[in-house]
Amino acid sequence: MKIRSIIKSVVAIAALALSLNLSAAGPTTKNDKNMKAIIVYFTHSGNTELAAQKLADVTGAPAVRLLPDRPYTAADVDWVNEQSRCTQEHLNQSLRPALKPLGVDLSQYDTVFIGFPIWWHEEPAVIRTFLDNYNLEGKELYPFCTSYESPMSEADATLQKGYPKLKWHTGLRLPASADTIKAWIEK
Repeated sequence: MKIRSIIKSVVAIAALALSLNLSAAGPTTKNDKNMKAIIVYFTHSGNTELAAQKLADVTGAPAVRLLPDRPYTAADVDWVNEQSRCTQEHLNQSLRPALKPLGVDLSQYDTVFIGFPIWWHEEPAVIRTFLDNYNLEGKELYPFCTSYESPMSEADATLQKGYPKLKWHTGLRLPASADTIKAWIEK
């Protein structure tokens, strides 16, 4: 009986010591399970949605799609037409297309991944509407884009210039490997 009691005490002490040691270590990476992250994205053709899903697979964060009140048509994104909606929104940076409610409380998250297609070498006006309408101060913001040709660096510059009080990380153009995404987040 005494031996069982001693063994139980030793096991209990070892378990306590192990749990104290693990809690002292804390999170080791930004994509740790303790990170409260969300992915907010706008997609027109579906490419950014695929990128957001890949990011969700890597991070475990939920993904929420931004929906404009008036969806973009193919004619709206005809960048060679000076009268198209995306061209007008590029030329007049004050235009802000209305968005449907996001349906999530962003105050519950400390990290927000913001995804979009590159239009005119920058984020679409829909993203500026989102940034104007939601309080993201103090949050870690990771922009990501999809584009066949345009680099993310130009959108990084317009986002930082337009919203200098926000905490921007350098963006990433997707698709990218899971290892590349993890390295981007851990920088």
